[in-house]
Amino acid sequence: MDEKKDVATLITLHQAKGLEYPVVFIVGMEEGVLPHVRSFDDPAQMEEERRLCYVGMTRAKKRLYLVRALRRSLMGGTNANPASRFLKNIPSHLVQTTGLFGEEPKAPRKPKADGPDLSAGDHVEHPKFGKGVVVSCTPARDDQEVVVVFEGAGIKKLLLSLAQLKRVE
Repeated sequence: MDEKKDVATLITLHQAKGLEYPVVFIVGMEEGVLPHVRSFDDPAQMEEERRLCYVGMTRAKKRLYLVRALRRSLMGGTNANPASRFLKNIPSHLVQTTGLFGEEPKAPRKPKADGPDLSAGDHVEHPKFGKGVVVSCTPARDDQEVVVVFEGAGIKKLLLSLAQLKRVE
C-alpha cells in the first residue's frame, strides 16, 4: 500500500484493525450482511459482528460513510433487507442522513402496482421457480415484498416489481 498514491484501498473489516484513513466507506449496512445472517442466533457472534463494525467505523479520520442497498441480488434472489441494527446505536447528533447523490431522503411512496395484486393463498407462477403459493405480501419501500413457497424450489422472498410473477388459478 503506497500512501502517496491517490487511490482507493478496498479491505475487509478484519484487515482494517490498526489502520486509519481520511475517508472510510462501509457498505452492506443491512440485516443479513452486517450483521451477517449467521450471527442472528448466537449472541457471542452478534457481539463479534458489532465489534467488527465498530472497528471499521473508528478507522475514519475525517469522514465515515455507512451505505446500505435498498435491494440486493444474492444467490439467485432479490431481497429488500432492513437497515442494520447497528445504525440505530449511533447517537443521532453524529448522523447526517442523505439519499442517493446527496439528495435529502424522500418521503415514503405508495407501493408500485408493478405485477399482479397478490395476497396470501394466491397461486402464482415464476419463470424460473415454477408454480407456488403466496405466503405473504407486505410493503417494502416503493414496492411489495412477496414470500412464496414454490414446488421444488422452496421458499423465496421476492420484490413484486422484479419477480415476474403471474397469478394462476
